Parts: sequence; structure tokens; C-alpha cells
Amino acid sequence: LSVSADNQSRAYGTANPSFTWTITGYVNGETYATAGVTGSASASTTATSSSAAGSYPITTSTGTLAASNYSFSAANGVLTVTGASVGTNSSAVLEVS
Repeated sequence: LSVSADNQSRAYGTANPSFTWTITGYVNGETYATAGVTGSASASTTATSSSAAGSYPITTSTGTLAASNYSFSAANGVLTVTGASVGTNSSAVLEVS
């Protein structure tokens, strides 16, 4: 089975989202619920809240996943950090002398 990190995005200066993953490749009509899969995968990134805008890998690990009829492989995803939006303050006053 392939464990793929789901691509995510966030704005610069904010915390990373919780990473999720999708498992594909079941056969004979099986699903996660019927294939006897136990354990969980994990996903992480090197990006921090202060990382510049850009793309960062979400590294996926098969973690503790197990199933008697399947083996597991991991596929990474991408975290896209976008530029922070600049808000406006209509009550701001600028005095020029």
C-alpha cells in the first residue's frame, strides 16, 4: 500500500497545519476498515512558522502501519508557505510635519 502525505498550505508566520495522509492500493475490494490495517503513519516537515514563502517537503514515514496481506511504502507531499497578507487599519492616523 502507498502512504502519501496530503499536500498542505499555510501563510508565512503561522503554525504548520496538522499533517494527514492517504493510503491507496488496496485490492479485492478491501478498504482501510476491512484490510486489517493497524498502527499509524507519520508526517513531518523542516518548515517552521518563520520559514520563508516557498515549498517544503512533507516527509512521510510508514510508522507503525501493519497488515498481514500488505506491505507499505511512503510518498512525500508538499507544504506550500504563502506570503502573509497585510491588513489595513482604518483608524490609523499619520501626521506629517
